[in-house]
Amino acid sequence: MFKFISILFLCISFVSVAQTTITISGKAFDVDDKNLPLPKLMIVNKRTNNGSFADAEGKFSIVAQQNDSILFSAVGFLMKKICLKDSLQKKIYVIEVPMRKLQYTLKEISVFATRDLNEIQKDINNLGIKHDYSVEGLNGFESPISYLYERYSWRGKSKQKVLEMENEDMKRDILKDLLHLYVQHDIIDLSDEEFDAFIKYLNFSDEFMQNATQFELSMAIKGKYESFKYRWK
Repeated sequence: MFKFISILFLCISFVSVAQTTITISGKAFDVDDKNLPLPKLMIVNKRTNNGSFADAEGKFSIVAQQNDSILFSAVGFLMKKICLKDSLQKKIYVIEVPMRKLQYTLKEISVFATRDLNEIQKDINNLGIKHDYSVEGLNGFESPISYLYERYSWRGKSKQKVLEMENEDMKRDILKDLLHLYVQHDIIDLSDEEFDAFIKYLNFSDEFMQNATQFELSMAIKGKYESFKYRWK
């Protein structure tokens, strides 16, 4: 009986030690330059999901249990995790937390001048298939689809289909210009690689784009973006 009580006491003592409340304080810093402040450094207890922000100098203080894992996260830096369960037990720990910047490998991009809404609106007004359109004497660089139609008409290419394809290309280019503007002004958040999928999801008719005001068009795109993000992103 005495032996059982002794073992039970030791188990309770062990649990009590393991769950000792401690205070962890100190300073986090950029490993490449200790003098640079860390932007919006957040300290989170992984077990409780409770957290706080460090001050402008990267100084922090958090109350936790000995076995808790503490996460340090800052914009542009790799997340850092510390756990003091194997450290010499004491009530207060003062530590330094070196943070390392994220390394990005960027794809090559092309930069184009952004058109304004007035220029885009002029192209919107020109949407639609012009049935009196002639394909004779076209230059291959100026109108490649119609040029191909004229060159390979013996294959049974439909003039109507060519005109539809040209109109869809023009509408897609117009919408891409609009999306670039909306991204620039934080109306939506899409990468260039997502534009084609989103434009297909929009499925706007010529009539809608020509009859809608710029406000109505932006609200329609914003609404579609929310559902697109929910379903596809």
